[in-house]
Amino acid sequence: MGAQDVGDLEKIRVGIERWLSARLPDRGGVSVPSLDFPKASGESSVTLILEARSKAKGDERFVLRMAPPVSQVFDRHDLKMQFDMMSIMTKEGLPAPPLVGYEPDPAVLGSDFYVMGFRSGRIPPDNPPMMIAGWLKEETTPAQRTTMWTSAVDVLARIHRIDLAKHDLSRLPRAAKGEPLLAQEIRTFDAMFKPACREVADPRILEGWDFLRRTVPADVTPAFCWGDSRVGNIIFDRDVPAAILDWEMANVSDPRTDLAWFIWIDRCNSEGLGATRLPGIPSPAELYARWSRGTGRSVEGIEWFELFAVVRYAIVLERKFEFMRESNPGMVIPNFPANFIPGLMKAAGA
Repeated sequence: MGAQDVGDLEKIRVGIERWLSARLPDRGGVSVPSLDFPKASGESSVTLILEARSKAKGDERFVLRMAPPVSQVFDRHDLKMQFDMMSIMTKEGLPAPPLVGYEPDPAVLGSDFYVMGFRSGRIPPDNPPMMIAGWLKEETTPAQRTTMWTSAVDVLARIHRIDLAKHDLSRLPRAAKGEPLLAQEIRTFDAMFKPACREVADPRILEGWDFLRRTVPADVTPAFCWGDSRVGNIIFDRDVPAAILDWEMANVSDPRTDLAWFIWIDRCNSEGLGATRLPGIPSPAELYARWSRGTGRSVEGIEWFELFAVVRYAIVLERKFEFMRESNPGMVIPNFPANFIPGLMKAAGA
């Protein structure tokens, strides 16, 4: 996804130019001659690339993220939480973009926002899907892909080893005291799966969601979770993660939710679309074993979390389809992850 409707871009340019000048006094004044959407921006928060200039530093690039006027997926955007999570990554020595600052006052740009320094590298594309076309398929070797996926899982394991008592995680969504650990995520996606979506959704999604709600596992241990853990949210430089992006779904939960999401978003967007996973990408079993070694945690019971990942992804897509149907009434769009649900339900004991 590229450009998004955010209103008057010139007004945003003038506002962020003033903000950067005040926030970065060592530059002696900052001008922002231009700003634009990245070629492959995400579909949640608005992302803008800022081309900035100052006498002290010359030409620089920054990344601005702000809330969209209308959200297709999330009911709320906690940008402060996202900024705080990247701050924790920096403190933990994990790959993160350089942070400039968070601005809570919506009067500046129309919403609260944060600004990061631009981190060079490449992000595996969502559009076109990375397994079908683009630089990952056309310009990398199998050995490079092996390095990318294994190093990404190693970073995921390091995230899951973060001491929950070490940082202020008060903004992170989590289950209430006395609730099952997974209650918060169940509640979030149940609310996201609105009645209008359920009426037109593939029945297999409804069946899978009902099964998941009835069979929430009890053998869970809390961890700091990324939430949207996938290679499409990583900037790679020389085949290793240079920055981890998109923390909208961060939470305290069982880390197997992250692990299954990492595996199954790839599988849905490759096998689910009739494409073969690219040579060099380790098998799910290899990645599970590597994560287990890196965390000291077992992957026993991962089948439930695999189903949870696929059904949640299908719910996210139904939300997007709902917005698409508003401008194209009667449009029927197959929810391709649903094809995996019957087999995953069987594996999970349904």
